Amino acid sequence: MRRGLLAGILALGLGACAARQPAPPGTIAGPAGPETADDRAQLWWVPVRPYTGRDEAFLLETMIYRPAGAGPFPLVTINHGLPADKWNLQLVRPGFEIAAHWWVTHGYAVAVPLRRGVGRSQGALAEWAEACSADDFVHLAYVSAIDMRGTVAYLAKQPFVDPSRIVVVGQSAGGFGGLALAADPPPGVVAVLDFAGGVGGYGNGEICGGADNLIEAARQLGQRSKLPELWLFSENDRWFGAIAKPMYEAYRAGARAPVGFVALPPFGDDGHGTLYRADPAVWAAAVTDFLKTVPARAPAL
Repeated sequence: MRRGLLAGILALGLGACAARQPAPPGTIAGPAGPETADDRAQLWWVPVRPYTGRDEAFLLETMIYRPAGAGPFPLVTINHGLPADKWNLQLVRPGFEIAAHWWVTHGYAVAVPLRRGVGRSQGALAEWAEACSADDFVHLAYVSAIDMRGTVAYLAKQPFVDPSRIVVVGQSAGGFGGLALAADPPPGVVAVLDFAGGVGGYGNGEICGGADNLIEAARQLGQRSKLPELWLFSENDRWFGAIAKPMYEAYRAGARAPVGFVALPPFGDDGHGTLYRADPAVWAAAVTDFLKTVPARAPAL
């Protein structure tokens, strides 16, 4: 069951490469190399402390992108899901370069972290579930949100970041994790963008334990939502497209803040990959219009 459910958390948006080693002992938090010419891309190690009452920190492999200048810039974090093959998690690297470039050209700093157990990030993968119930899916969302929240907390303290203007973006399992983050938002986060969010899918329209469990999980998370959100699903998303609207309606019914839904056009043979593979023109207008409706602390595009 664990193996099947993990495969169903598929979130793509990760780039594969040759074998890579986790951050070695002695690695320290902060920048770990020079900036490149492309959007000032720079490797950082971002510390997160997932355990209450313990100071134990895990370093997350994170790519940072920035516009020219010193800032401070509004910040976007782009949060991945998980590949189907859990045995090769250390082979992945941060992706979303196309989406990151769009945000940088619009004046944002961008962070693309890999959560614990993925790529060279320290720690073991924490996003497991024993079964396929709604409660398990809610639990997975909150576990994903732990590292997402820790990334925001650390980067908000950096001098190039405006700590009052942070937007959290998630893809697939990362998008579903963003719903849990919206239930208990870190200071400075003004909005959440959910691209193709979900867990428990098999890639053929089926959901582990049945679609009703994922819809119910969305309903539970919606009752706790406190941030403006925009959900974006491609019409040919093979993972969650068939139940995207029922999930959204269940979530929105109890949400305490505005939640919008955008049906993106079909993309390739599986629209689940729209955020990390498509030209941003596919979603840019919807995102721009949404952020104009967010309270004044949000950056203007």
